[in-house]
Parts: sequence; C-alpha cells; structure tokens
Amino acid sequence: MIFCKERDERPVFTQADFEAFAAPTLEARMALIRARLDPKFAEAAKTIVPLLQTSSHPIFAHIAKHQRRHKNPPPNTWVAFSTSQRGYKMLPHLELGFWDDRLFLWLACLRESKAIPQLLAGVEPMIEKLSGQWLMADDHTNKATVTLNPPALKQKITRFDTIKNAEFLIGQVYLAEDPIWTNPDGLWEEIQRRVTLLAPILNQLVQNVAAYQAKK
Repeated sequence: MIFCKERDERPVFTQADFEAFAAPTLEARMALIRARLDPKFAEAAKTIVPLLQTSSHPIFAHIAKHQRRHKNPPPNTWVAFSTSQRGYKMLPHLELGFWDDRLFLWLACLRESKAIPQLLAGVEPMIEKLSGQWLMADDHTNKATVTLNPPALKQKITRFDTIKNAEFLIGQVYLAEDPIWTNPDGLWEEIQRRVTLLAPILNQLVQNVAAYQAKK
C-alpha cells in the first residue's frame, strides 16, 4: 500500500515492459516484475492518486504482491487504487496493469464488492456521457472485452446486479502492437486523460458505498 501526494514524476511505460512476461518461471518473472514494472507503478501512483482523491476521501495505491503464488508465474500484474488502506477488491477501484500482450486501465467492481447493494446506482448516465471509445468487461481474470454502447452498458449492469460472479469493468486496453507505444509520453498522457474522465464515476461509486455503510 502506498499513500501518495502529488509530484511531478513521469513513469514511462514502453513495449520493453512486456518482456517481463517472457520469463517462464515464477522466480524469474517475479524478479522482472519487481525490478521493471513495480517501480513504474509506484511512479504512476504519484500522479494518479491526486487525480482520483477528493476532499471527502483519500486514495491509496496497492501494488500487486502475488504472495499466494508458489509455482505458476502470474499472467498479469497491476497497481490498484481504492479508498481503503487495507485493500481494494471489496471496493470499487481503479486498476492499471499489464497482461503479456496489453496494458489495461479499468474502473472495476469485482465480485468481492457484491455485499454492497445498489453499488452501481447512478453511474449509467455518467458512463453514457463519456467521450471517445471505451471498453467493458465482466471478468477481470479474462482478456475478453466489448465496446461500450448503450445496450452493452445496460447488459453489463444487469449482469452485475443479477449474476453472483459477474463483475463490472469499464476502461481501455492498449495492445502491445498499438502504434501508441511509439510515443510513451503520449501513452502516459492518454492514461491520465482517461483516469480524469473516470474519476467522477469512481466518486459516485464511493458515495454509494458510504451511503450503504451509513445505514448499517
């Protein structure tokens, strides 16, 4: 867990970062993740945290530790941002991370957050107003995505509300072959732009959590 204040730092994500996933063993891959990716996640957090936090709630960054892995190397790795110092899976949060072939940015409500009723209340009209192209998913352990559009949004919200293991993710992915990787500074600016657009939606989700907890 990292609590961050604003600083003028610029992590530079590059295509070379995907090389960490070429390591076939747990020990070798974890060594590359710790040496190459985690420091960049820590730098990214110094910028992303101020973009997400408000006067009513601080934001904490959690870099994945993969402590439960004892044999197989992790297929992905990430930093997550939530309002809790203790964790993030049980709360709405933002994730920035890598698979072996893509960088992902997700605003996520995972299955662990299902204990909070009406978690997605009020977010549909906010998401419909997002500018540009966005993707959605309903399982953070799967690479499958769909393009955001009104029917898909309604379907994903209904699925999250009615199916026990369904999740709700909205954001973007940047495939390793995407031309944007030729301009790492441009990629970082694009990530910040999308974080800024997602911040009000995360704030609404945080308010929904607070309203539920106040009634308990």
